[in-house]
Amino acid sequence: MEDLLVEKYGPLMDLPEVASLLKLAPQSVYQQIYRGKLDVPHIKHGKKYLFPTPEVASYLESKIINYPIDLL
Repeated sequence: MEDLLVEKYGPLMDLPEVASLLKLAPQSVYQQIYRGKLDVPHIKHGKKYLFPTPEVASYLESKIINYPIDLL
């Protein structure tokens, strides 16, 4: 999964990309960051939040339980 995400998004993903991938509204992701409940490592660069794509892939893989790998 990591290779697919890096190929599509590059080394860093911005907040709207992560929100789309998680099927959440961007505002929901902002709220999770503010409350300290987002388990995905991120950095703030100016006004933007950036997420390392390999870490996003690891987070998604840790949340997938008993899902057939060929459907990913």
